[in-house]
Amino acid sequence: MRRNVRRFHKILLLFLIFAALLILSRTYAADAKADEANQTPAVSGTYAGDEECKACHEDKFASLAKTPHGGPGFAMRSSHGCETCHGPGREHIDSGGDAMKIMNPGKMKPEESTAVCLGCHENGMQTHWKGSTHQQRGLACVTCHSVHNFKSDKFQLKTASITETCNGCHMEQKSQIQRTSHHPIREGLMSCGDCHNPHGTLTPKMVKSNSVNELCYGCHTEKRGPFLWTHPPVQENCLNCHQPHGSNHEKLLVQNRPWLCQSCHLDTRHPGTLYDGTNVLTSNRELSRSCSNCHFAIHGSNHPSGRVFTR
Repeated sequence: MRRNVRRFHKILLLFLIFAALLILSRTYAADAKADEANQTPAVSGTYAGDEECKACHEDKFASLAKTPHGGPGFAMRSSHGCETCHGPGREHIDSGGDAMKIMNPGKMKPEESTAVCLGCHENGMQTHWKGSTHQQRGLACVTCHSVHNFKSDKFQLKTASITETCNGCHMEQKSQIQRTSHHPIREGLMSCGDCHNPHGTLTPKMVKSNSVNELCYGCHTEKRGPFLWTHPPVQENCLNCHQPHGSNHEKLLVQNRPWLCQSCHLDTRHPGTLYDGTNVLTSNRELSRSCSNCHFAIHGSNHPSGRVFTR
């Protein structure tokens, strides 16, 4: 009797697993079909050629000529010119310029307009666009870029610079770069694109390197090591101590020294008392003193006697 019950349970379990797999496979197929339909704008009709377009849109040709989209390289990659992005234009022309008879990426759904751009720009910096933070939040290529009415010298942005484009949404970071200690972003010596790839990466925060530390070491090579004596929080993540966009404390620190050090190092050992406003003048320390006065090799030391980063 028990054998029969066990056999029934096994058969029932197998049936439920099979049913679940069947439902999942059908759902996946339906989602894939829907995604394909949403991301691939319908293109049909007869191509008219650039000369027909130029008869009405001569101003667009003038701006396009200054970009790679209007250069000989683009002509070699596409035989349809304007209609590569806007679709076949004969019906649009014959209707007297009816805007509903032509594709306009600026007025299409994000996934549809992006599919037009990815027809050419699917590799390189755009490799990880699908699934990226910006893609998941409903942004499209035309959110930041303009093919005809761009304002930047590079990348055909809608604003004058990369930083200005990013600041339009990232207001917190915009305020941080205005602080006393900051990377030279507002001076124009750096841009958001030096550290981040806005089109997507496989790393958090869309940083261009495999880790935050590797990104920082690209400029701050003296902090790279390897060191004979390594400071663990430094080895773990530069952001343990530094705020990369800007800080009110020196060297982009997340808080002022020596309080930064004392957030990890308790006052139960050397130096014995906390640094605070009540004992700075009465203790064995004076104004403007901090742990790094003695432990100055704080990122790491290669000296045989540098175990506590004093040399």
